[in-house]
Amino acid sequence: MDTLALLKALSNETNLQILSLLRSGSFHPRELARLLQRSESDVSRRLKKLEKLGLVEGRWIRLGGRNVRIYSLRVNEVKVNFLPGEVRVGIEEAESYRLPITFEDVPKTGFFVGRHDEVEILRRARGRVVVVHGIAGIGKTSLLARAFPEAFWYSMNGSESFEYFAWQLSLYLNSLGYRALMEYLRGGGKEEKELFELILEGIDETESVVVIDDLHKCRDETLMRMLSYLAGRLKKGTIAVASRVKPPLGIEGIVYINLGGLKPEEAYELAKKIKKGIPVDEFAEIYRITRGHPLALILLLESPGESSEEARENLFEFLFTEIYRSLTEEEKRMLLMLSIFEGPLEYEAIKALYGGRNTFSVLHSLLRKGLVERRGRQYFIHDMLKGFLREKETPESRTYYLEYAEYLLRKNTPRDFLKAFEYILRAGATGRIRELVELRIRRFKHLPGDFPKTYRMILSHAGDNPYARGELGIIYFNTGFFQKARDTLLEVEDKIEGLFKAEVVSTLADVFLMLENLEMAGRYLQKTRELAENLQDPEVWLWYYMEKTKYEYYRRNLEEALKSAFKELEISRKHGGAPENEGLVLLHIGDIYLDLEQPEEGIKYYEEGLRVAKAYGLTFIEHVTYMELSKTHYILGNYRKAVSYGNRAVEYFLRIKNYRRAVDALAYRCVSWIGLGEAERAEEDARELVRIAHSTGYPLAWAGYIFMGAAKFLKGEDGSGYVEEGRKHLQDYPWLFEAVIQELGRVFEFPEELNLSRE
Repeated sequence: MDTLALLKALSNETNLQILSLLRSGSFHPRELARLLQRSESDVSRRLKKLEKLGLVEGRWIRLGGRNVRIYSLRVNEVKVNFLPGEVRVGIEEAESYRLPITFEDVPKTGFFVGRHDEVEILRRARGRVVVVHGIAGIGKTSLLARAFPEAFWYSMNGSESFEYFAWQLSLYLNSLGYRALMEYLRGGGKEEKELFELILEGIDETESVVVIDDLHKCRDETLMRMLSYLAGRLKKGTIAVASRVKPPLGIEGIVYINLGGLKPEEAYELAKKIKKGIPVDEFAEIYRITRGHPLALILLLESPGESSEEARENLFEFLFTEIYRSLTEEEKRMLLMLSIFEGPLEYEAIKALYGGRNTFSVLHSLLRKGLVERRGRQYFIHDMLKGFLREKETPESRTYYLEYAEYLLRKNTPRDFLKAFEYILRAGATGRIRELVELRIRRFKHLPGDFPKTYRMILSHAGDNPYARGELGIIYFNTGFFQKARDTLLEVEDKIEGLFKAEVVSTLADVFLMLENLEMAGRYLQKTRELAENLQDPEVWLWYYMEKTKYEYYRRNLEEALKSAFKELEISRKHGGAPENEGLVLLHIGDIYLDLEQPEEGIKYYEEGLRVAKAYGLTFIEHVTYMELSKTHYILGNYRKAVSYGNRAVEYFLRIKNYRRAVDALAYRCVSWIGLGEAERAEEDARELVRIAHSTGYPLAWAGYIFMGAAKFLKGEDGSGYVEEGRKHLQDYPWLFEAVIQELGRVFEFPEELNLSRE
């Protein structure tokens, strides 16, 4: 074993995240790449290295007539023994695997001094939301970094949204063993209440500290609502916030710290760190000028200027001017380059943009002088310095923006694609929007659904460009705003062409189906077919058959829907479509066979879908399949099997707070218990359904009262009151009430005097 290579691999945060995800099951590299927001080629390369080191195991499986390689965790424990003359690393299997977590995003606090009272308040703030607010440069970030060196650190820059924050937090919580938030997001979960509940549960269960820096830059009100929700509800975890202004979050469950300047003794300690042997009288004058402002202290001590009178007139202008004059031309160029970017830049990006061999030495010199700060592997200039530098000289920002965008696009991840799109628009290069949209369609299909707010915010700067407007329409569709999607997509339909028009037209077919306008859906389905024939692009044919399957199913032309679904499956497999599409198509085929009253055929395709879901680590689709298998075996009268599959579906959907799916799974498990004569267990499920109904108002959950009545009758008790309660709650859904009674009729017969026939 290459011990150094193993230790190096384990010191990399991305590798540790991969190992953490594999702890929950087997995965295909494509799904791991989606979860980690990295390129598939990068993830595959890492997996091969981890496999060579003996940490993971790859194996080939046969799926849909082709070979697929999936990976799983091979070991549960790595032991490092420091022995005389050697370091011995042992890889063993154990009952549990404890993942070492790195915290590379937490800022460094090299110049930190004092603040003992504030640090103590923060460290005692378990179960609280803590807000540190104060003027720029006063030391909010440094204080939080010192108090919480092992926190999940998230810095706002104004373009991210709550959904992006939730996705990143889910990766962190998953690494600590809490998977429900990630599973909810992977399954397309968007409900604000459920997300807040899962975040609260995850932070408390793992006793995590979450730091949100620069909250004043946040433009997403959902994040503010989340903080208000968590305040007063946290018990073991901590949320710490840094902001220039005091956010309006109320007082319950919140601790506010208004940070001022350093005390004289603390400031003197800082001064001695920067300038050894500084005379007390000189320090006293500096403290009088700066009033203990840490950034001002650092800059004044680094300044070669002598005139304290000039400093008193305009402190920061004086400091910046004096320091700037003392810099080399290379240092000035580096500072000016960094000043045009809103967020921090990683070292490789700085190296690519700066273009000099001495990048590291120049950057290190600026770090030492306090002009550049470091957060993990990223470097940035304080906002106060940015303002000064932008006035001092105006670099050619457009060139830097475009160069940075090219660097980001080479990284080939959704996150970097979004940033690249943003900087291309800042550079005014609107002519590249079409190219970027095609890249999104080809490589980042999930992006409008995964990060709709972030993407929409970036597209809002594209003006009336029809390709950007088309993307907005796709986002509206993905987020359920069907009328807005229809209007936006109709507006651009005749202004775009090729692949882009095909996506817009096929989405319009779907929009009209959602709006129950089958005539218009049929027209746009035909337009999609014509475009597919003209373009001969597999992607467009796939879109066509996806929409045709839905269209025929809506019209109850089940045989035609089945033919279309098989064509969809064929294209997806032949051209390497997204694995979740394949899993969903197999589910739909099973559903169609069920509607055709061929449940045995349906089971065959459900089980094939289950194999695909497990192979690719598609946990949500896996458990939807368990739910469908539970329903199918219930229909066949195999109540034990129905309960067995239902158990897995119910536990999973309740855990990730997907109550709609949980209710569907609970309903079939409940009636299966009734079919088995297990009244007590049926009653437990019925009570859970009623609880969900009162919490969410989801209509089917009110059937819990009817199931409760059946369970009571099964025990020889009078359940008529529960049945009537269920009828009352479902009075606006007569068809649903009838369907529930009909399904129960397979396994139970209510007393005739209840008169449950449709009125």
